[in-house]
Amino acid sequence: MIRLATLDMAGTTVDDGHHVYRVLAESVTREGASITDAQLQEWMGTEKRDAITNLLRIGGVETDEAQVEAAFTWFLAELERAYRQAPPTPLPGVVDGIAALRARGIKVVLTTGFTRSIAYPILAAMGWTTGDDESATIDGIVCADEVRRGRPAPYMIFRAMELAGVESVEQTSATGDTVADVEAGRNAGVLAIAVTSGKLPATAFDGVDVDHVIPGVADLLDLPEFAGVPAFAG
Repeated sequence: MIRLATLDMAGTTVDDGHHVYRVLAESVTREGASITDAQLQEWMGTEKRDAITNLLRIGGVETDEAQVEAAFTWFLAELERAYRQAPPTPLPGVVDGIAALRARGIKVVLTTGFTRSIAYPILAAMGWTTGDDESATIDGIVCADEVRRGRPAPYMIFRAMELAGVESVEQTSATGDTVADVEAGRNAGVLAIAVTSGKLPATAFDGVDVDHVIPGVADLLDLPEFAGVPAFAG
């Protein structure tokens, strides 16, 4: 029985207009990298500084720390500008889905490849709050710059377990719209779930070690693992 549901942000709980895809690609192509959509997708969901570093190398750029930092700084500024012009919104069914999960006694913590400087303004723009009281939208959030390494490393999931007070990986799930989300869940030893609410179709997860592929967060409610936490479980 799941007691903690960790959920990705962009493409899973948040509709960001696919700006993060566009801006990440532009951050490396403007530095001279040539990348394919498949190569870009491989690094979606990961910590963005790591993504930029690897995409530059894949794209044929012999990069150094200063160039990576310059590209990452541009990425942050451009993404913040895009979000000011077109603020992200919750994906359909997500708010009610999260509320229903929490009503069943399941903690909900967001995990994201965004830094705190991006993630928290997104939450504020949507009017989302964090806390363990019933009025809060979610129980917490873990950002990529709060752990040693982002996805596909499992550390954000483990940090979410610490925040939620859940000790068992068998009572934890990880849900996201990218292969990196699924790989992080698998590396953590938790229930790994893919959603198709982002850019990837269900076929993109063929051959990936995933437990469930579902349309969106609200569909978690129909999975047997999310039936709810018995009252005596605490």
